[in-house]
Amino acid sequence: MAKHDIHFQAGDVLKERYEIIRQIGAGGMSAVYLAKDIHDHNQLWAVKVADMKQKISRRLFSEAKLLSELNHSGLPQIADFFASEDERYFFLVQEFVDGRSLLEVYENQEEPFSEEEVLNISLALAEILDYLHSQQPAIIYRDLKPGNIMITTDGQVKLIDFGIARKFDEGKLKDTLQIGTVGFAAPEQFEKQQSDTRTDLFTLGALMYYLLSGGKFVYITQKPIQHFRTGLTKATRTCLEALVQLEPDKRPQSITEVKEYLRSGLVQLQKSTWRHQLNWWLITKYSVSILSLIAVCLYIYFDQL
Repeated sequence: MAKHDIHFQAGDVLKERYEIIRQIGAGGMSAVYLAKDIHDHNQLWAVKVADMKQKISRRLFSEAKLLSELNHSGLPQIADFFASEDERYFFLVQEFVDGRSLLEVYENQEEPFSEEEVLNISLALAEILDYLHSQQPAIIYRDLKPGNIMITTDGQVKLIDFGIARKFDEGKLKDTLQIGTVGFAAPEQFEKQQSDTRTDLFTLGALMYYLLSGGKFVYITQKPIQHFRTGLTKATRTCLEALVQLEPDKRPQSITEVKEYLRSGLVQLQKSTWRHQLNWWLITKYSVSILSLIAVCLYIYFDQL
């Protein structure tokens, strides 16, 4: 339920440049609108609005500042951020991502995601996390979940909503705010510890587990993925088991290790597919040969009657 009083209508113009088309998203403390650039009607923007009376506005300002320093194809590009003249609202204007969230794609799939699809999505996310973790200081995303991942119309993966992302502070013993999405967040996000790059590794594993298990949360089930999904490659099972360890020290210590796991999974999957196709080809070949031999034998038999 919305806890704000944000109401903009189609045709409203912000900062004499961004014309509201319609609302495309909403949260408890903010709203997102699709807008067009009045100087270039072919240019569309996603405008995130927060009520400055609410604490969320401070997080939106932090998100705007953080994203404005980044440049990666898997992240939305920031165009502008500003406050209204009466200082009631704060606006973050960013690239409009034309596509659907992973949550929408998942919920509308007629069949479960294949292992290959999950590995490819996870590898794309790992590349984005690698970029974030390589910043000085490292940026910890902390909120990897299907609703924050966009799949564009051309199949590209983009990570959106940096509302609770933070820069790692080596001197801190714990996070200022314990926050995260239940079901995907790492245990340390709700304990008196500091989240770090390994926190994002747990959430990536929790996401993979969710997609492969048919919507189960690993932190709740505490069961290996093969309990819900058989036939996965050894690399994928090993990767998942390592990522969702409750203690950060028992997880992979860098996203680079995770990318190797994911690539190994794809290689094993391709080899498995190739062996399956080869076996099917051999079965087909020998079946045709046997049938041909039977046909020849029958021809000879009837020809001598």
